[in-house]
Amino acid sequence: MCGIAGIWGEANEELIRRMTETVSHRGPDDAGIEVFADFDPPISLGHRRLSIIDLSAAGHQPMANEDETLWIVFNGEIYNFPELRKQLLTSGHRFRSRSDTEVLIHGYEEWGIDFVKKLNGIFAFALWDSRRRLLHLVRDRYGVKPLYYRQEGKRLFFASEIKSLLCDRNLDREIDPNALLAYVKFRYCPEPLTLFKHVHRVPPGHVMTFGVEQTSSSRFYELVFRDTHPPADERDLARQLRDLLFDTVRRQMISDVPVGLFLSGGVDSGGLLAMTRNFSPEPLKTFTIGFRREDQRFEGQPDDVRYARELAKRFHTDHQEIILEPKIVDLLPKVIWHLDDPIADPAAITSYLICQAARQQNTKVLLSGQGGDEVFCGYPWHLAIQLSRYYDRLPAAVRALLQKLLNRLPAAKGGPLTATFRRLRKFNNSASLEFEDRLIGFLSYAYTENLHGLLGERYAEAISAGLPERTHWELLKKSARCHYIDRMLHLDMGTFLPSLNLAYTDKTSMAFGVEVRVPYIDNEIVDFMAAVPPGLKMRGTVRKYLMKQALKDLLPDQILNRQKAGFGAPIRTWIVSDLKEMIEDLLCRTNLERRGFFNPDYVQRLIQENASGRHDYNYLIYILLNFELWCRVHLDKQAP
Repeated sequence: MCGIAGIWGEANEELIRRMTETVSHRGPDDAGIEVFADFDPPISLGHRRLSIIDLSAAGHQPMANEDETLWIVFNGEIYNFPELRKQLLTSGHRFRSRSDTEVLIHGYEEWGIDFVKKLNGIFAFALWDSRRRLLHLVRDRYGVKPLYYRQEGKRLFFASEIKSLLCDRNLDREIDPNALLAYVKFRYCPEPLTLFKHVHRVPPGHVMTFGVEQTSSSRFYELVFRDTHPPADERDLARQLRDLLFDTVRRQMISDVPVGLFLSGGVDSGGLLAMTRNFSPEPLKTFTIGFRREDQRFEGQPDDVRYARELAKRFHTDHQEIILEPKIVDLLPKVIWHLDDPIADPAAITSYLICQAARQQNTKVLLSGQGGDEVFCGYPWHLAIQLSRYYDRLPAAVRALLQKLLNRLPAAKGGPLTATFRRLRKFNNSASLEFEDRLIGFLSYAYTENLHGLLGERYAEAISAGLPERTHWELLKKSARCHYIDRMLHLDMGTFLPSLNLAYTDKTSMAFGVEVRVPYIDNEIVDFMAAVPPGLKMRGTVRKYLMKQALKDLLPDQILNRQKAGFGAPIRTWIVSDLKEMIEDLLCRTNLERRGFFNPDYVQRLIQENASGRHDYNYLIYILLNFELWCRVHLDKQAP
């Protein structure tokens, strides 16, 4: 993995050097800059290298073809590059390195920009074709690797991280109101938005081409689910999936540096661990994060550490446990600086700490189970939608009585029982709505009344028009003819996966120069699962049914059947204890009035009602806190 940066339309060595240095954490092994004042238009390219494949100087970037008419800066890994390399050698191409980067250059020479359709990997790159005077910005199918850009007149700036673009002092840091609305509702900004109005993301599965006369954006991949499914043999599909999983893990274990694993103690990471032993001659390094026991009890969380420890013992790994002590006040600003856009998911902190520990153990590559829930159908809201179909059959009077009873139960106090009450209340609030509204309701952290209360008249029209969930509705319309299970997965793959899970995973891992690979989002696995009948993805209330059938002889029943824990943290404990003073300081009336985004009276009401236990506003308070910290780091330019 690496960090890339560039300016198209200007030869500016001083600026490209600053842009590249800003993402030095992404590539601590090497740095390269090329400035071409004589090109028309001129171009400046920067690269920071994290050496994973071919550690020699031959992998240095920016990299050119033989006659230096093509230049590339590349971030990522191409898992099928050996096969592509063989094809190109047969066609007469000659290579100077073993790197996958060089395969991209020769692939473009041989097949044109359509060569990106052949790639199986995680990548974001910029390719400059000086003969055609075209700059191509390309991002992988599912948005694993980030790529941002902004245009200013005849100049185009691009980079792996927004903070590189902020090196240009002319950048207008105006907030995008639509992105802010979506952030408050969902705790992240959905693709291709960022909180900065003039900064955008190259969409996943797209090539954006910039020329002197015109700009174009074309999709080279779109996830498609079938409208109908022919009869299928369950055992045969489980066997096919198992073979694909093993092939994928084998490909993604290829590295010239040590490989480790995020180990949560669940079926996703446990399945990866079970498969890696076929391809790792040495004990794999595994990393698990845990919390103080009292924090877990308050949150109602299961103990991941115990399950992870059992898996580590079973598969003889070199295991490390990280117990998160109360240092959140110091950690949070640092994590937010690395994230670029605010992502109010405490999993970003746990990911940050695991990657820090991995780097300290000289582990530069980690396998992660990210994507398993989106691909195989494993999220709590998938189960909630399934259960809501049974709930619909209850008489209206019974549902109304349940709602009254649930609303009287405490929601923000601690303990497993309260956690159950909390989930039931959220379920009941959305279960009676139409499918699309029901699903969006399960995914929301702020409801319409919260948005109106927080943001007031300035945003009232946008809120009423449904702008916060516009991206979600567009995806739901595309999948309108599909089975409801596939519609959920299609929505997850287009929003939650790239904009939250993959976004924080990339930024928190690259903060320490660690590459995270995500085998479950391999091209072949995603395409295979998209064609699987929905009833084999979730059977009754059993999520990830086919995946569990494929791996059932590799993992013990207690792992296969355990309740999903997620990769979160005891947020409610933090809000009432570790972060309490920070919240009182940063979300005070004076600060809120000075910032001018949120209604101070409404924010204070949220905090008071949350403290009383009447309502569970912990995540909404965390969303507001993260936003204020983001403003201090990126708008006020305060060091984290």
